[in-house]
Amino acid sequence: MYKILISNDDGMNGLGLRPLIKELSKIAKVYVIVPKQQMSGKGHSITLARHKKVEKIEKDFYIINGGTPADCVKYGLYSFLKGKIDLIVSGINDCPNLGQDVIYSGTVGAAREGALKGIPSIAVSAGQMYTKEYKQSAIATRQICKIILENKKKLSGVCLNINIPENYKGLKIVPLGLRAYDENIEVLVDKKGNFSYKLSGRYIASGKNKNTDVDMIDSGYISVTPLQTDQTHFSLLNKVKFKNGKI
Repeated sequence: MYKILISNDDGMNGLGLRPLIKELSKIAKVYVIVPKQQMSGKGHSITLARHKKVEKIEKDFYIINGGTPADCVKYGLYSFLKGKIDLIVSGINDCPNLGQDVIYSGTVGAAREGALKGIPSIAVSAGQMYTKEYKQSAIATRQICKIILENKKKLSGVCLNINIPENYKGLKIVPLGLRAYDENIEVLVDKKGNFSYKLSGRYIASGKNKNTDVDMIDSGYISVTPLQTDQTHFSLLNKVKFKNGKI
């Protein structure tokens, strides 16, 4: 029987978690290791030189108090699940991870961690903001996972970023697009003169996204984008020159 490790960045109470467990349990033995708290925006961050408490919630379901999504995957793969996992599934996130969002996304960070270990991995997100319906997206994820598991030897170390809109028309494999944000910093000053800040902003629809993940979600299709873990900019390797302190 295939074995799947599920993680996420929405924590143990993430609305997409239980529907995902239910569907993937139909095709594989499922293990769950997720953060105890909400960990959105943690990217691929990990915890070093500190112990994190691991709690068993139920059979094959664990939470890590203060753990990041990547921490959860590392814990599973380096401890009791070592050598046992065929596929890592991160999600279902409660809002899209499109374009450059994948850099900041804890959902994607968990999947990327699995890919770094040579395991086929996918990050799955809802196509709308704060969706409440996860049944159909969980079914679609199961169907995609079944194909990946049947071809897992060819997909070793692959990381796929997947966004699933409601009432989707089909599936498209496309590159990342561009999402622009109107970002700002809210600054507060307490009575002692100490500053605190909060990053806020809103998404602004951006152009030049034809045939990208952003375009496909807007058009009602599931977007699938292969992500590379090697971030080398190969086309610049022979173009960037340093001589006498100048480029």
